[in-house]
Amino acid sequence: MEDTPPSSGGDADFRVRRAFSSRVTAWGRSARLITPRALATKTLSFFPILQWLPKYKWKVSLFGDLSGGLTMGVFNVPQGIALAAITGVNPVYGLYTAIFPSFFYILFGTSKHNSLGGFAVLSLLTAKAIERMDLEWSEANATAPIEMTAGIGIASMLNLTDSLLGNGTSLYDRDSLLVDDVIKAGPNSIAIATALLFTSGVLQLIFGLVHAHYLTCYFSEQVMSGFIVGGVVHVFFAQIGPALGLDLPIRNGPFYLYYRVSDLIDGFPNIHSPTVVISASSIVFLIVSKELIGPWLDEVFFFPVPFELVLVIVGITATNFAELASRHSIAVVGNMPTNFPVPTAPQFELSFSLFWEALCIAIVATAIHVTVAKYVEKRYDYHIDYGQELYALGFVGVFSSFFPVFPVTSGFQRSVVGAAVGGSTQLTGLFSSVALLSVILYIGPALEYLPKCVLASIMLVSLKNSFLKIRELGQLWPTFKIDAFIYIASMLLTICYDMVQGLLFAVVLAVATTVLRSQWPKWHFLTEDDSGAFRECREGYERGGFIVFRFDGPLLFTSVDRFTQAVNRCISIWSKKRASEFVPMEEMQGDAERLNEKISRFRSRRWIRKQEKTRDDRIHLVVDCTRMPFVDYEGLRTLKKVFKDKVAEGVDIVFVVYQADLLKKFDATDFYEIVGRDKVFTSIEEAVEAGGVKS
Repeated sequence: MEDTPPSSGGDADFRVRRAFSSRVTAWGRSARLITPRALATKTLSFFPILQWLPKYKWKVSLFGDLSGGLTMGVFNVPQGIALAAITGVNPVYGLYTAIFPSFFYILFGTSKHNSLGGFAVLSLLTAKAIERMDLEWSEANATAPIEMTAGIGIASMLNLTDSLLGNGTSLYDRDSLLVDDVIKAGPNSIAIATALLFTSGVLQLIFGLVHAHYLTCYFSEQVMSGFIVGGVVHVFFAQIGPALGLDLPIRNGPFYLYYRVSDLIDGFPNIHSPTVVISASSIVFLIVSKELIGPWLDEVFFFPVPFELVLVIVGITATNFAELASRHSIAVVGNMPTNFPVPTAPQFELSFSLFWEALCIAIVATAIHVTVAKYVEKRYDYHIDYGQELYALGFVGVFSSFFPVFPVTSGFQRSVVGAAVGGSTQLTGLFSSVALLSVILYIGPALEYLPKCVLASIMLVSLKNSFLKIRELGQLWPTFKIDAFIYIASMLLTICYDMVQGLLFAVVLAVATTVLRSQWPKWHFLTEDDSGAFRECREGYERGGFIVFRFDGPLLFTSVDRFTQAVNRCISIWSKKRASEFVPMEEMQGDAERLNEKISRFRSRRWIRKQEKTRDDRIHLVVDCTRMPFVDYEGLRTLKKVFKDKVAEGVDIVFVVYQADLLKKFDATDFYEIVGRDKVFTSIEEAVEAGGVKS
């Protein structure tokens, strides 16, 4: 039996004792739940592979997963190398980025089809972070002159390298630098990328701890679509230089895209004709193959044809046998290490300098990953744990940062292409990783002859689907103009200002529009239709001497002025209408002869004057609160104030409320002391039939 509080002045003490008792009981219950078995269960829940792998149907799923994994691996070769070019790191790191995240995701992910890897917008964000760090380092540290190294021993050379790069530089960084004949002061590019991946992974783990996947709603589809379209514009201008054979200066910071366009215009006289020919041929080949030949071949083969890989093979073969690199100065990929990278800790000290870029990457990667997960969940009809997906992204980022990998997220094409040929579980990612590892170990040296302009062409063509998202504006504008405005603003802020700041500004703008819309909600008059239901009408309509007014929105401190103005406006409109403008519903019933007689009497001025002496001139107002999703303290005060003010003005006012939460607030406050319980109804019909406010 529940405790009954005393009616004396000891209510406060009773509530304190009861609250303390409830808290102690909750603590005791929590303590009993924290057992070694419970901790072990919670820890194992972070590894979904332990649940689905023992139930894996080897005979049914193995062949499909193997086919899907090999197909994904084939598609990831040119895409990974192209994304590495955007990021500004060695091409082999693009392949590593397609290997390690996919492998770790098998352990932590709950989606059977999400495939993690590089993403063009994330690669460009990483490249901008690398460029910023390089610029800051060069400004803060004057480059020390490097003496001639002739006669210097190996040990002395390594000491020189350590003095320039720092003792934390990993072996694969040194190999890349020595082979490329470049020694850069400050942290290496891949070191910055791995630090960025580590920091973003930690942030994603924090997102998971605070259940931040619910906050992805603030990154609306319009915000993300506008950001992606704006991002691919940046990617386009980042790749147009290599496609034209131009070596453009590094640009960074807000409005840098204007300078990049200026650099392109200034560099037109220096366009490398052989490079342009190869780029144009590659683009035409990909467009014709994908748009014309691809649909026909899809009906012939049970798997999608990797036209990008075909182009890569042709480019390597032509460059090698025709000696394009030496004869026509065609820039090629160059060194492709074939050794397996040894795990190396990322440079943690860079995390603070990269915090804002890492935060933006973590948010964008999470939003894209969740979007892809929702797509595959709906398409293939199974459940995905989005809370676990945040942990999965975080763990993947943290563990992958110990290898030469740049930031990753899911991709639509990668996630669907494996399923298209039979991939049905997370093991598809394992087979894809094995296939890519084989490419690095056995085919890597052949990729050294791949022209960079071919990679740029592959990336430029791959931007088409992202560019086509602009067509969504045509669907939004006719009906959802505010959403279209958010889309356009997100796109323009990203293009004209900067990617990181543009996304943040777009989110703030989207939230601001939501606040503004809640500040100025719509209101309506309601009238009764033939079925007896009350529906919206343009003008006030009297039914039995009552006007029904509905407020469509939350009653908060931001909208109380709007509510008060709406009530006053409603009464003002009603006051200006003469009784002769309304025909009561009773007079609209009966036979035609009786109706004509009443109309004649209605038009009689003498009859009107007589009626004016006897009729009730008071305004009867029904305020429908059923469309108020929530009411705060200021809103409740406004309801009471409006009631008192209007009663003082001779207005009979009642409220229609059926929300349990709002009725509890009425009970918990002095609302009924001012308004009275007989002025609150649970339906409009009930309010009207009750006769309204009593005299």
